[in-house]
Amino acid sequence: MPSTRRLFDYWRAGTAEGRPLRRTDIDPSAIKPILPFLLLGDIEASPFRVLFRLVGTSVADFSRQDFSGKYLDELVYDMRDSVDWHDGYRYVHDERVSILGVNDLRFADGRVKSYEFAILPLWRGDDPAGSFIAIEAYDEFDRHVIPELNPVTQRP
Repeated sequence: MPSTRRLFDYWRAGTAEGRPLRRTDIDPSAIKPILPFLLLGDIEASPFRVLFRLVGTSVADFSRQDFSGKYLDELVYDMRDSVDWHDGYRYVHDERVSILGVNDLRFADGRVKSYEFAILPLWRGDDPAGSFIAIEAYDEFDRHVIPELNPVTQRP
């Protein structure tokens, strides 16, 4: 997807010459067209947790909630997403690599539509994958379907 490619190219340029990219290195003006699709956060190693510091407006809309400031383990997404996000973020952290994939998004009426995502590690403190920038590429989605999606919810 064009938005995923744009983020990956930006991230790769920032890590040129072996220099790690940090969240503080991100220049929002350089990736302005894809900001609504981005997620920024931290990965805590022990115990393993993922904190979403910032969730783009399109991600919040398609999730049917803004989960900025929430931990991944506080969210329920299994009625909606085919991806086990916990496993994905753990893999990015443990292997210190980026991942690109496809998530099958389930609608309330049983329909399924896919979108591309990427999770790219960012350096934080002494951890080369202690933070991340991610994208959910809703490039081909019609915003009118949002009310028909199963929502991401919070654990009670």
